[in-house]
Amino acid sequence: MTLPPERVDAGADARVDAGPDARPMPAPTLVGVQPGHGSFLGGTEVTLRGSNFTEDAVVRFGGNLVQPRYTTFVDRNRITVRTPAGRAGEVDVEVEIAGRTGTLPRGYRYDSFYVDPPLGPTTGGARVSVHGLGTHFRDGMRVTFDGAPCTGLMVTGPELLSCLTPAHPDGRVEVALDNQDEQLSITDGYTYADSADSVGGGLSGGTLAGSITVTVLDAMSGDPVPSAFVFLNNEPGAVPPSAGQTSARGQVTLSPPMLRPPVTVTASERCHTTTTIQSFDARNATIYLQPLMIPGCGSPGMPMGMPQRPVYPATISGELVWTGSNEFGPNPWSNIPEPREGFRRVAYVWVSRPDIFTADPTGAALAQQRDQVLEIVPATGGGRGYPFQLQARPAAVAVYALAGLENVVPAGSMTPVRFTPWVMGVARSVLGAPRATIENVVIDMNIPLDHETPLEVAPLEGTDVDAPDQFHASAFIDLGGEGVMPMPHATVTGLDSGAYRLSGLPAFNRNLADARLTIHARLASGAVTGPTAFQDTPAPCTGLVLSGITSPDETVRVRGWLGIPRMTAPTAGARLPTDRTVRVAIEGSSPDLLLFTMQWAGSSWQHIAPGAERTFQYPDLSSLMGLSDLPSGSPLNLSLVGLRLNGFDFNRFTYTTIGQQYWSAYAGRGTYLTR
Repeated sequence: MTLPPERVDAGADARVDAGPDARPMPAPTLVGVQPGHGSFLGGTEVTLRGSNFTEDAVVRFGGNLVQPRYTTFVDRNRITVRTPAGRAGEVDVEVEIAGRTGTLPRGYRYDSFYVDPPLGPTTGGARVSVHGLGTHFRDGMRVTFDGAPCTGLMVTGPELLSCLTPAHPDGRVEVALDNQDEQLSITDGYTYADSADSVGGGLSGGTLAGSITVTVLDAMSGDPVPSAFVFLNNEPGAVPPSAGQTSARGQVTLSPPMLRPPVTVTASERCHTTTTIQSFDARNATIYLQPLMIPGCGSPGMPMGMPQRPVYPATISGELVWTGSNEFGPNPWSNIPEPREGFRRVAYVWVSRPDIFTADPTGAALAQQRDQVLEIVPATGGGRGYPFQLQARPAAVAVYALAGLENVVPAGSMTPVRFTPWVMGVARSVLGAPRATIENVVIDMNIPLDHETPLEVAPLEGTDVDAPDQFHASAFIDLGGEGVMPMPHATVTGLDSGAYRLSGLPAFNRNLADARLTIHARLASGAVTGPTAFQDTPAPCTGLVLSGITSPDETVRVRGWLGIPRMTAPTAGARLPTDRTVRVAIEGSSPDLLLFTMQWAGSSWQHIAPGAERTFQYPDLSSLMGLSDLPSGSPLNLSLVGLRLNGFDFNRFTYTTIGQQYWSAYAGRGTYLTR
């Protein structure tokens, strides 16, 4: 059975013959949405309040379906959802159950901009980016946080600017933008944090003053973790007030005599991972623990591995249009050379990705998320161009196409396909909703790919015996809130430092006037690995994220590589010493932050530490009832990762602000040991 667009089948269990005397199900009523606004990107978690809600509720914002996976029935009066993407302005919110709909007119407002990151320290001085959609940012405009000006303003395009936050007491504040012709504001657009943070986690509250409050949360649900065991300074055998268990709110306050910085805190709980935050000076620590998906740890009545509700893509279709004398039909691809024998003209259509670390689609996903267009005039119907159709994540995206020459490979041949693009086109600000169909997207194929970016690559410092032996760089076009466009042809690979060129890039004008170039550069051993592969391979890797490049013709100096962490004791494959301490060395530039994760069958232990730390202890948890210690005799896989983050202060870090989108450099490797 094929479902109509934007309809969700409630399933066979919902089809009940109630009989002639049954009362009809009352229609749902919707009286409020909290919060009542959020980013045009979607993803804002809101609560719908009303009556007669059921688990079969289907929710829409402005006609756009909320993903079933992100629709959670709380009780007959509440539903929580994550909003779909939407254009700026007020929209109706609908709840549909069994064909009956409750509507709250103008119940939600999509903001035309958002601040990233959305929270920061009360001392100010944090650099933030402001992303807009359909905005007109320009030099000389004024940006204020609760009336105080944001300094160091840099406008990089009509939809992107950055600045340094002013100081302000903790709490949510209004962010206002004024360029004389356009005034925009969000009442609670930014949060100053100087207390335990249950949203971003991490460290807060200022310098240590006699006690530390630790909050432990479930990383999957965000709920408090009661009865988690928390102890200070690697001493699990300590008693209160140097150790304790969290309350029903997931909190415990530790206040041993003579408590002084730097302090280390560890949190562990049955059926969760263990985390240590090491060598810090802060009054509050909020720690997220991952729940363990292993037998015996599932919620009552919730079997392990039960299927999740679906996530639906959007479907986008339209035409690639070339200019020419034919006003009413497709024109030849005249800005691409005539193909010689064994070649053909071809175009590939993609949508932008959330960030540079999003993996390339493969297999069936590639076939759905990319479309191939040939220079063949449709036999029937058609418009002014060459049709395409593909699936996309439901968000604010750009749809772009690269067109050029490709060798024709016979079926079964081992000859690789080689595609050389000559021109591109892009359609901006395409908003997709789950199961929605966006039609008539026109991509004008009129942007030549005739620019190149010279690279001057510096060598990695140090004399590590297994130093990386291969350089790789790839180019992305950053469109702010619409994500990034990978340029799969604009890559270079070599065996050493020196001079390289990234070729086949567009000029940043027309509808790319606000675009910026991002270069992801890596030094690796053997196959080039990215930051998500450290746990899978021992090959060392160091990478740089060079962003905000305003011209594709600008020479980019690729330097400032981070030194790669290397375990010195024990050596790879050896046993953990009796003091249960791992020691590392880093040759060359030190990171701002170290993330060391030890994994074994069914669990893990993560250390979060300042970049200057070189020893990491794993205290014995075997004496603590219900907690799992490191297994004896089994391999312990250890990933060693160092990060550089602009404007970073370890004593005020949050889990949000150490995410991949904020990395400017990283380095790491995988190794293993035993106990």
